[in-house]
Order: sequence, then C-alpha cells, then structure tokens
Amino acid sequence: MPQNIYIARQPIVDRDLNTLAYELLFRSAQEDGSVLPLFEDNLLATTRVLVNTLNHIGINNIVDTKKAFINVDEEMLLDPMIITIPKERFIIEILETVNVNEALIERIKELKELGYNFALDDAHCNDNFIQNFLPIFPYIDILKLDIQLIDTQKLKQKIDEFKKYDFKLLAEKVETEEEFETYKDFGCELFQGYFFSRPKIIQKEAMDPHYKKIFNLIKLLDKDIDLEELSHEFERQADITLQLLRFMNSGQLHLKSHIQSIKHAISLLGKVPLKQWLLLIAYSKSEHANTAKVNSPLLEMASSRSKFMFELMDKLHQDTKRNHEAAFVGLLSLMHCIVHVPLGNILDELNVDEKIHKAISDHTGELGLLLELVVAVEEFKIENANEIAQKLKISQEGFKNCLLETIQCKQLFI
Repeated sequence: MPQNIYIARQPIVDRDLNTLAYELLFRSAQEDGSVLPLFEDNLLATTRVLVNTLNHIGINNIVDTKKAFINVDEEMLLDPMIITIPKERFIIEILETVNVNEALIERIKELKELGYNFALDDAHCNDNFIQNFLPIFPYIDILKLDIQLIDTQKLKQKIDEFKKYDFKLLAEKVETEEEFETYKDFGCELFQGYFFSRPKIIQKEAMDPHYKKIFNLIKLLDKDIDLEELSHEFERQADITLQLLRFMNSGQLHLKSHIQSIKHAISLLGKVPLKQWLLLIAYSKSEHANTAKVNSPLLEMASSRSKFMFELMDKLHQDTKRNHEAAFVGLLSLMHCIVHVPLGNILDELNVDEKIHKAISDHTGELGLLLELVVAVEEFKIENANEIAQKLKISQEGFKNCLLETIQCKQLFI
C-alpha cells in the first residue's frame, strides 16, 4: 500500500451558507513522492484506505463534529466490511454507476434498518436514470442533483414527484450565485460546489465602516504608542473588546489566570497574535458568515491557511517571529474576498511589510512559496504541492505532520 494518503474535503452547506458536512476526497502517494490518480476505478480500495486512515487520524480531526460523505460503488455496498464505517459519522454516497438489482435493494434496505444514511450521487431528470433508481428512493436521505446535467425545465416537472419521498435535495457542482439562488427556489436545502469552497471576489472601491474599524485597530498595533493609549483605543470599540476578553478567558490559550482588562489582554497576547485575531473577527463579520455560529467555509479556509503556514514555517526555522509572519500571510491572503476591495488596496491600507506584501500579491520569497503550497493543498493539486515542498526542502514526513497539526487544531471564534 502507498505510504502517504492525502485527504481533502469539500464543504456541504445549507441555505444560510453554514457548513453542515463534508465530502471526503482521496489521493495516495508512493514513497518517491509520485502521486497516484484518484481511485475512480477501485472505490473498494479507496474505502479501505479511508477506514485505515481515519483509524490513525480520527474522524473528529478531519470533520470535527460534522458528518462526512463517502462515495461507494456496488462492490463496496455488498462487501461485509461496509459495516466498519461508523453510521453516526458517515453518509454513504451511492454512485450513479451502480447497477440497481434485487441484491442491492435488499442490502440498502438492511443497512438502512441498521441506521445508515444514504445519498444518491449525480442525480438528474433523465427518465432512464429515475426509473433505474426509483426502487431505492424510499431509502435515500439526500438526493444530490448534478446541476451541470440537469435541464431546469425537466426539473420543474419532477419536483412534485420528488416531494413524495422523504429525502432532501442537494444541488452539487454549484459554481455561481445565480445557480445557488435558482436551486434554492427549486427547494434545495443543501449545496456543494466551487461557489462555496473557492473564495468569491467582488471588488468595490471603498471599505465598509465595520471593516475600517478593525483595520484601524490593526494599524495602531504597528505604531509606536504606549500600551495605555493602545488599550484606550481598543476600549472605544466595545463590541470588539468584549469579544477579545471572552476569547482570552475561554481557556483556549491555557492561561494561568483570567484576563481582567483589555490592557492585560494585549500585554499577554502580544501584537502579532492580536493582529491575526482581529483579522479573524473581520472574517466572522463577513456577509458569508453566520454571526451567531461562525461556521462559514471562507472563515474555515482562512483559519486553516493561517495555522498550516504557521506549522510549515515552524518546521523550516522554528523561529517565533517568522511563524507569526507566515500565519499573518495566510490570513491576509483572503481578506479581499471578505471586504470586497482589491487586494493591493488592503495591503496598502494596512501598510504591511514589503516581503509580506509581495508574498501575497506575487507569491515571491519563502512566504510566497508557502502560500502557494497551502493553496495547492486546498485545491487538491498534490503533484504541485509535492514539487513546492521539495523546493522548500520540507520532507514528506514533515509535510504530513504539519497537515495533521492543522486539521487537529480546534480554534475558537466568538
């Protein structure tokens, strides 16, 4: 079996863009770093790899408390080992290529009675497709509509027929806001696609006031003012101060005593980590984030970038200053998607160091290469990721450990 298994995940969101689950994707790499193709022709082997990997990493470290979708074919459904997949954590996604026969129907019915949940992948409105899968519709919990294959006029005709069954509709391969709104109108409750897992960039000329407030505090941290004056400036922003004190007192930082004041918080946390925290607050105030439960894909991506770059830089130099610079680059690299202002304007507004500016805008220098590496992992371009890791002289073992540290990190946002 290959030595390294790469697991990526794509968020599945609800109508309010809250992440409810993830679909897991897999690739494997040989000892020499070469990458094998996706296991599209051998999903039984894929699932065995998944089970073994999850036994080592832990499902909570990959999807937290959310559920994971995993693709299975007919062979896997009929294999006795399928019951080793924890039914409480996984949704079994039946591929559209399976042959629906009596044996398969009985197997799905049996697993359903054991408490397993099912999704049907790549559904569309073709009469032959519906006729083939109609016998298992009563056992399906989620029907995944491949919107790239669907004729919307035919879907309108089929919606009433779908409503006879107790499954939710999930629109997959959603790539634009127009598609998202269209399929919301059709009654879809769940959504998946690049529109949600890739940053959306809409540029405006000016920054909204609530972002300005946060950015002004960040700029103050770079100025040579004393702690007393800095504390007073923070205290003028009551909402931000309250969130910071809650964060500092949460136990997340393993402090020996509770924070008593904003001055105490700033002195203990330090300027660079405080900058990063303020940027995360900006993400959480995004129109794409639910402020009651900060649970948006973009916020998760920003947090993961920051953590991953911190761990990678630590692996290279074990220098606290450089580690925080790398984390700062990770957070800033997505800010233009949040505030809808050109990236260059934001970097100028924050008056960031030139090497950080160039790392984000041009991907130059060591910080720029680290950012490229993290983006390659996000986009599941494992070959590119391996090439960049080799340039940076990061071993496969070191790379894997950094990735594990990142997915195991439970960060707190309030």
